[in-house]
Amino acid sequence: MNIEVFYHDKFRFIFEEELFNVYKKRINDIPKNIISKFSYKRVSKKDIEKTLKNKKSNSFIILLDEDGKSYSSKKFTDLIFSIPNKNILFIIGGTDGFTDTELKMSKSVLSLSKMTLTHSFSLIILLEQIYRSATIKLNHPYHRK
Repeated sequence: MNIEVFYHDKFRFIFEEELFNVYKKRINDIPKNIISKFSYKRVSKKDIEKTLKNKKSNSFIILLDEDGKSYSSKKFTDLIFSIPNKNILFIIGGTDGFTDTELKMSKSVLSLSKMTLTHSFSLIILLEQIYRSATIKLNHPYHRK
């Protein structure tokens, strides 16, 4: 499975970037038969619009929005490991969120919380949940029931 994460905002504090790097490393250390490629990119609103308009047919795009669907960690694992084409693009939008048109162009809309989170916290939580999902798939003890 290939996972790509687009995010819009920069880190405001050094500890946010440090925590991001912890989970980035953990994800990259996951066996390649579980997550074959992980990448991330800071993008502009125009980049997001362009990506959604020119999406590839083998990409499963998941937008993060507070009005999206909430999942338990186990259900999130089931979701990402059941995607047939295994090319997942998560997009964390800008300050104003996504337009209705953009939301309709995605395959899924995910909410990490009903509360409003900073973009950097959303990114860190998303990476932690991707890592947790991989450990669930591996039956690793990181995730406890």
